[in-house]
Amino acid sequence: MSTEFDSYASDYQKKIDESLGVFGKKHAYFIRDKVERLLKSFSEVGPLQELNILDVGCGIGLGHSDIAKQVHTLHGVDVSEKSIELATGNNTDVSYKTYEGGRLPYDDNSFDCTYAIGVLHHMPKSEWQNIVIEMKRIIRPGGQVLIIEHNPLNPATLWVVKTCDLDKNAILLAPWTLRRLFKKAHFQKLKLYYILLTPFSQAFFRALDRLFSRLPLGAQYIVKGTK
Repeated sequence: MSTEFDSYASDYQKKIDESLGVFGKKHAYFIRDKVERLLKSFSEVGPLQELNILDVGCGIGLGHSDIAKQVHTLHGVDVSEKSIELATGNNTDVSYKTYEGGRLPYDDNSFDCTYAIGVLHHMPKSEWQNIVIEMKRIIRPGGQVLIIEHNPLNPATLWVVKTCDLDKNAILLAPWTLRRLFKKAHFQKLKLYYILLTPFSQAFFRALDRLFSRLPLGAQYIVKGTK
């Protein structure tokens, strides 16, 4: 299936770095931050080395090499054939699939956790509820779904989205909208919190991030729930 992301796959990282450059950080920094947050969240479900994880809308597999080292199996799925081709070449220990959209190509209860980073804002609004339901369908009872999205209430985020070619057709979701989609899908232990208040990794700024995680100040936000 050919998508607009096929044309961006080869220089995906470069385009994001160009938009983030004004903040003095490369995209790799934010990828590492996401990996840390994901692994910490997954550990709530069970020992990491026993978990089977799926990245929905995985793109070229950024961060997968670090996650795959910590979990039992890591899988990725995307509608962009070119992205999956690159991901497969870069991460030989990860299993990848392409699909046409709609129903994810996995059986019920196949995974312990599923996650998606910056995916829904590239999808039509009419598909948002379905992807949340699908991500829940393929995890086992007690498993976790975690979605990270841009915070449209943050001015810096809006500037990055406006200046990044990859986001030219983006439709940002309000945090309460995504939370409502999770609620309609009947998740338990539903949580919404904000991340990346600052682009700094020092302990003081990490503490600020945690302190203000319930306020809509961070550059991105996370919604997660348990099946």
